[in-house]
Amino acid sequence: MCSDSIIIINDEQSNDICNALNKNHPNILVALAVANQSTKNATTPTQVKARKISANTLSISYVECQGAMCALNSLDVSFSPPIKSADDAVDRIVTDGKIAMEAQCKWLVTEPLPLLIVIVTAALGYTTLVLGEDGLQSAIDSTVPLMGQNIISTIFGSYFFSVVRASFYFAVVAHAAEGAYIAIMLRMRARLGCLACLKWFALICCVGYPLTKKAMMYTNQPKEDKVD
Repeated sequence: MCSDSIIIINDEQSNDICNALNKNHPNILVALAVANQSTKNATTPTQVKARKISANTLSISYVECQGAMCALNSLDVSFSPPIKSADDAVDRIVTDGKIAMEAQCKWLVTEPLPLLIVIVTAALGYTTLVLGEDGLQSAIDSTVPLMGQNIISTIFGSYFFSVVRASFYFAVVAHAAEGAYIAIMLRMRARLGCLACLKWFALICCVGYPLTKKAMMYTNQPKEDKVD
């Protein structure tokens, strides 16, 4: 160990750690790659591999595709504080990876599609549970121009409220089913903690597919091994 308490991981130890990560923890590497990509709108990384590790950084390579064009990229994941022991490196990286894998509530307002779905679902819910059929008709009569009323009447006839109500309950059931599936898969395949899985479930219940797609980056990977 060096005088500044930063350990030195030799090449043999680095290879052993990287092999263990590549074999047993592909979900963790994907989570770290996604969290550390310089471009937040980058596509999902594939063929993610740990290449080299030191007390301060983990070097990762991955393939990123835009349409038919694919490129091999690399990035460094920084450790703060540094890894304390080569023997504990895998545990530390898995812990950091599971933190990176957690769902973020801010996605509901910072990403356009989730925000739009939240607004639309809230509007459908308010109409179904609060306004009711008479309230909806009154709102249409008082706020929608005559041309808009004619379009609604032509398309939906007298069933507009029924369509709104069916759309709301379909969204609730579909999102809940997606959330339950993803929570189970994250627990089984990524071995994410129960609270983290419940958070994914709650957020997917709000918006459905956009967050389901995010979570599938981890559920589509091979099953995680347990960390002893």
